[in-house]
Amino acid sequence: RFDAALAGTGAAAFVADVLKGELGLSGVVIGHDFHFGRGREGTPAMLEALCAENGLACRIVPAVAAGGGEAPVSSSAIRTALEAGEVATANHLLGYRWFVEGEVRHGDKRGRTLGFPTANVALESCALAHGIYAVRVRLGDGRVRDGVASYGRRPTFDDGAPLLETYLFDFSGDLYGQRIAVEFVGFIRGEERFDSAEALVARMHEDAAEARRLLAEDRTPSMLG
Repeated sequence: RFDAALAGTGAAAFVADVLKGELGLSGVVIGHDFHFGRGREGTPAMLEALCAENGLACRIVPAVAAGGGEAPVSSSAIRTALEAGEVATANHLLGYRWFVEGEVRHGDKRGRTLGFPTANVALESCALAHGIYAVRVRLGDGRVRDGVASYGRRPTFDDGAPLLETYLFDFSGDLYGQRIAVEFVGFIRGEERFDSAEALVARMHEDAAEARRLLAEDRTPSMLG
């Protein structure tokens, strides 16, 4: 259990008492920038030495770059890209397209009146930039469909809780209660507030056309199929 006592354990005691004594490990594998112990005092080099003293194997994994000369791949770099809406960058760092899964829930049905019925999924603790994205969606029956998705608070209408709203191209059917996966292929624009529903609908048609273009140009196999 990570409590105050464990957080205050020094690096040497952590290896001898916790890793070897309590857990009975025979070896550890860490990343090149791993730190541990009270105040993050333990470095990879220190862990290697302490493991040797305690009869444990220690393997340090070097940094991994997405391409020659690039910065190391890291979870923080991926999160930063998603927070900026740069899904192409996040996908490049991940080595696959970032995707989310969730159950389609009932909404206010506003999309139907606008001519864009959507599958709505609430995302917990999601730092994705609010905006419009070209996506691919795996339905509950395994079929994969192209679409355009909006993630945000709907400032033109209610400015409510963040919601992922996905419009599937050339699709009709009831998805309520189904668990779907939404794969993000490209960023189209940030979330905007429009002066009227008519202005929003006009822009939605443009967004859908741009999403179709991005998806048609995309040559990377979907991970959802």
